[in-house]
Amino acid sequence: MKRGLALAIVLTLGLVLGMAAAAQAQKPLKVRLGLHTAMMGAPDVMAIRQGYYKQEGLEVEWRRFALGKEGRDAMIAGAIDINATAPTPFLIGLEKGVPYTAVAVNSLFCGSNHVVVLKTSDINSIAQLKGKKIGLPKGTITEYVTLTRILPANGLKPGDYEIANIPDSKDRIPSLVAKAIDAVALGEPLVSIAEHDGLIRPLEDFCKYDPLPFMLTVTNKIIQENPDAVVAYLRGWLRAIKLLKEQPQKAAEVYAEEQKAMGRTVTLAVLDKALRRMRWEPEITPQMEKYLADQAKDLVAGAGEGRLKAIPDLPKALNKELLQKAKVGL
Repeated sequence: MKRGLALAIVLTLGLVLGMAAAAQAQKPLKVRLGLHTAMMGAPDVMAIRQGYYKQEGLEVEWRRFALGKEGRDAMIAGAIDINATAPTPFLIGLEKGVPYTAVAVNSLFCGSNHVVVLKTSDINSIAQLKGKKIGLPKGTITEYVTLTRILPANGLKPGDYEIANIPDSKDRIPSLVAKAIDAVALGEPLVSIAEHDGLIRPLEDFCKYDPLPFMLTVTNKIIQENPDAVVAYLRGWLRAIKLLKEQPQKAAEVYAEEQKAMGRTVTLAVLDKALRRMRWEPEITPQMEKYLADQAKDLVAGAGEGRLKAIPDLPKALNKELLQKAKVGL
């Protein structure tokens, strides 16, 4: 009798523990996401609005950022787990000891980033910016490429121009219209919107000078403690990229909903044009590794503001395995 009772207790305890484990396994995974308000955030917008993250069993808590480096700083503060940022702030963050890792390439956005002037301006080339005031977001790859490649390639050297720091892209067109600046570096979708409204005229995009990659970064903490959540995120994100590539008009419709949520009413044709200027190539290729290493060398050598004192340990800061796991079955 006692043996039977003991067996019953063991079986009951095993059943309870098994049910608890099952319940735990069924609990949705969670991540806190930095959502970029420029076009680099489009895949996240697609995945959130189309329910891709939820379909992967993932709960996403998100907040918008106008700059990748703002999301990086939120990572430092422990406020978010995943964020996309350009190589310049990514490398600076590594040197400062930010505990994060790049797991994919969010996008290549050189075709969506332009130097623009007012439509009524008599400036028709980059070379004509001598003696002019240029609006740039300080501490970004946009500033870095403009100062170290675009302006020198057009015969301009430090002292030939003045720089105004305008961090938030939504403030750059008003500054241009008010003639507080003569030219500004601007990204999508604001370029296409302002162009459609007859306010600006693009002089040149950045592709001749740099591909402008955006790195998808994840805190080391969540990689170590909840790698399944990162893989679930990447699966939803990859599905969004597939939508952007294979159904661009549908993607434009979804992105229009996001623009409306931010107080912008934009035609589908304008957003479709803007989205098609982006390139979505998620793999961290050997070419991308070389690009990051070369830029780190440039920053150490004193290019731009000479922000790096030493080259970070890049192999430790890159993780290709999580993306490969996420791609299985997609």
